[in-house]
Amino acid sequence: MDRITLDISLMFGRIPGWELKEKDLANLIPMVEEAHKRLHKREGDILDKGIPMTGWLDLPFSLEEEHLLKITEHAKELSRKIDAFVSVGIGGSYLGIEATIMCLKGTHYNQALIREGLPEIYFLGTNMDPDYYREILAILKDKRVAIHVISKSGTTLETAVAFRVLRRLLKEEWGRGYKDYLVISTDRQKGALRAMANALGFKTYDIPEDVGGRFSVLTDPLLFSIAMAGIDLVSFWKGFRSMAELLEVPDFYGNMSMAHALLRYVAWQKGKAIEVVATNSCHLYPVARWMEQLFPESEGHKGKGLWVSPSLYTEKLHANGQMVQEGPRNMIETFLVLQKHSSEIEIPKEEEDLDGLNFLCERGTAYMGHINRTAIEATAIAHYQGGVPSMSLHIPERTPYFIGQLYFLMEKSVALSGYLLGHNPFVQPGVEAYKKNMYALLGKPGTEGLVKELEKLKNTLSRVII
Repeated sequence: MDRITLDISLMFGRIPGWELKEKDLANLIPMVEEAHKRLHKREGDILDKGIPMTGWLDLPFSLEEEHLLKITEHAKELSRKIDAFVSVGIGGSYLGIEATIMCLKGTHYNQALIREGLPEIYFLGTNMDPDYYREILAILKDKRVAIHVISKSGTTLETAVAFRVLRRLLKEEWGRGYKDYLVISTDRQKGALRAMANALGFKTYDIPEDVGGRFSVLTDPLLFSIAMAGIDLVSFWKGFRSMAELLEVPDFYGNMSMAHALLRYVAWQKGKAIEVVATNSCHLYPVARWMEQLFPESEGHKGKGLWVSPSLYTEKLHANGQMVQEGPRNMIETFLVLQKHSSEIEIPKEEEDLDGLNFLCERGTAYMGHINRTAIEATAIAHYQGGVPSMSLHIPERTPYFIGQLYFLMEKSVALSGYLLGHNPFVQPGVEAYKKNMYALLGKPGTEGLVKELEKLKNTLSRVII
């Protein structure tokens, strides 16, 4: 099989707290097929400040191989000059990069044996923890460093703070030539970073105005950072394109994005609140974390949507696995199943057999990859028997092509989810609430009115410290 497949078998049947038959979907299938049609016609609630945020649908078809090779060459040229590369951004400007690098190049990428001469890669602007910053800055000391700042506005606080700190580091390291080691990705025409880049002559990549951050894995800024780890951009793009072509089919049972979106919607309608996105691969776990942003930020509007909880199995089966098996029946699972690992480890046979594992050798199943796949299959069945319905996405191998397929499938699924839930999946007004309060409490000019509101709120609360 040269593509990802979706197994929805364990979403049906009669189990504790859940009953669903295929015929129950009959009245709902036309709804998701209509959503699919409207998405492709760019109809419905899809605007952000007057712009239809559906540019990600076109990227698999509008990109060209020659363009990707130019990005790759730029990454190679910069890589030869440095020891460490720092990607600066938060949310969608960060998670897709980290997930792709850790998935395809290794969870311990910065160790030299895995990097094979490529620069170490670090992420800043992802949080405001000074201890974390101090640790990364200590690692970067005495290294030749380049940075890539990704921000459409240029004023996101976490990104702006990291940029200030790192810009000083670059100037100390490179002097007047520091601009050769700084890449800026921002709005094509406006914003603080665009003005700075134009004035000082920094190398830039454009952030498309019609692609939101969490849908931006196939945009130039993220592709450049991914290329810094030596990932094959052409194969990655071809994975997106192949899945985009597959998902143009307007029929429910021929379109994985429709099936995935509708079954999650049915689960929410039936009172499910949590989706455990579980995987049997340490390398796919960062992709589950990318989904942790993609779905809640797109779906979490007006009291709707599923909370996404990433889990690595079997590790988490010895922790919250008890909750999944026998806790509240308010969850579903989506399994990211890696079918073929990149390596294999054989379990040796021992004379004394104190741990009782020699039967594996005798049955010819003494291979860790086989055990890992069996464990995820056994878990899905056990949780189903315990009342947790699930879907399984089967990923043939850990390659740029198949990961590109997975990304586009999830992007389209969550877009359809917005239509089903009845709100715009391409905006995130709730994210702005903490930012407004944070700037006010930090004393930003112009926020005096909000400061008074917050003080008034605090004064109405009973202060209870235990």
